[in-house]
Amino acid sequence: MNLKEMLEMTASEVPRKAAIVLGSRKVTYGELEEASNKTANALIELGLEKDDHVAILMSHSPEWVINYFAIIKAGGVAVLLSSALKAPELNSLLLDSDSKILITEKGFSQMLSPILFSIPLLNQVLEVDGDSYRAMISASSAVSPQVNIDDKDEVTIIYTSGALGRQKGVVHTHASLMGPLNIISSGIGRSREDIVIDPVPFFYLLGLGEVLFGSIMKGATVVVIPHFTPRIVLGAIEKERGSILFGVPAMHNTLAMLPERVINNYDLSSLRVASSAGAKSSPRLMKMLENKFNLTFCETYGLSELFVVSMSTLDNHKLGTVGKAICELKILDDSGEEVAPDEIGEAVFKVPWMMKGYYKAPELTAQVVKDGWFHTGDLVRMDKDGYLEYVEKKSFIIVTSSGLKISPWEVEDILLEHPSVAEAACVGVRDSKYGEVPTAFVVLKEGQNATAEEIANFCYQNLADFKQPKKIEFVGSIPKTGSGKIDRRLLKEAKV
Repeated sequence: MNLKEMLEMTASEVPRKAAIVLGSRKVTYGELEEASNKTANALIELGLEKDDHVAILMSHSPEWVINYFAIIKAGGVAVLLSSALKAPELNSLLLDSDSKILITEKGFSQMLSPILFSIPLLNQVLEVDGDSYRAMISASSAVSPQVNIDDKDEVTIIYTSGALGRQKGVVHTHASLMGPLNIISSGIGRSREDIVIDPVPFFYLLGLGEVLFGSIMKGATVVVIPHFTPRIVLGAIEKERGSILFGVPAMHNTLAMLPERVINNYDLSSLRVASSAGAKSSPRLMKMLENKFNLTFCETYGLSELFVVSMSTLDNHKLGTVGKAICELKILDDSGEEVAPDEIGEAVFKVPWMMKGYYKAPELTAQVVKDGWFHTGDLVRMDKDGYLEYVEKKSFIIVTSSGLKISPWEVEDILLEHPSVAEAACVGVRDSKYGEVPTAFVVLKEGQNATAEEIANFCYQNLADFKQPKKIEFVGSIPKTGSGKIDRRLLKEAKV
């Protein structure tokens, strides 16, 4: 089965069931099928040919989903662009991806206008909220395009800085994106009756795969949250009777810290599971989340290149871990030897749903894929029971001037225990004299006060001396990537 067939099957079984909800708007599976067919045929009329690349730069909305499926039904390859990117970044990715069509919205036109002339292969820019686009779609056929699609065809390019620390296009096929969907849904007990609350953009694999594809395969309903705030999420859970909440740790942390008097203003009795991925979660805060919301918290570990490789489930989860591996795993030390249980090493996976490779970068692909095994650059630890703990990327481990290594997450977890701290991040900032200096960036809770000395004393009481932040800086917010991870590269450059 491919992604086109997946949507067609669900639409034929439950055509009147809501597929995507945004506010008061509901798009049924039958409407999603018809709208994507019309758009696919319109793209073919514009000259889209099999395997052409089509970029999507859109907000988190039903239109994003319609246009994604239109591209793949027409036989194209969808290039996913983050709506958080700026013009120079978009220029680079549009050039690199060889996109011939860009599907976007009027809200991006001012930012895009200076760069479009410099992208020679790009011959069409379509604004989905424009009159010409609407006229084009209304005149198009709703019959499914007769395009031959194979499960091994390339279908999506997702840009990531993941394993090698620089932007590169991860190429996925229909088969690689569909590979773990049933495993994921089984783990969280997703069924046709579920209402999935989704504040995670579809241009990240968490939003695209775990949330959207996993829900469409089961015929569940996805409630789109364009911009995360706790109150919007709680209101959506109450209104739509949400049963599964997806998010990244920063979102779940915010919810966990909410006062119970705020939570008690909403009827959240329908909510039964929260699923997280994208970064390491705090077991202390996730226990708070479970207790306050009366749910089960499941954590997933994956990469853009591998989709999902380990996950906790409703029946088998341990807070502070990403559950158990769902594919072949080796944990290696610096010499390439497997480590003993409870020792830290690099995670190396072999999965049947691995990416096809990095776009136009076989040499980069060869750096991470060796003899069928993907070398993640992620440090992990597995306990004697098989539960996997994500530690940190090798490149973000802080190495002190004396050679000792500090996991940023250990420091951050302690900082978050301080009653005045809302958010925290710790990185090694380069210093010409002292090498990497452990530096903590702290956001205080609204109405709270604390001095750097108070924070330092709190760390002193709870952390080994060599793990102490040598600098503490108060900031208004912690910079994050579009997927909700702490943007450690920006912090390391102290550009906040």
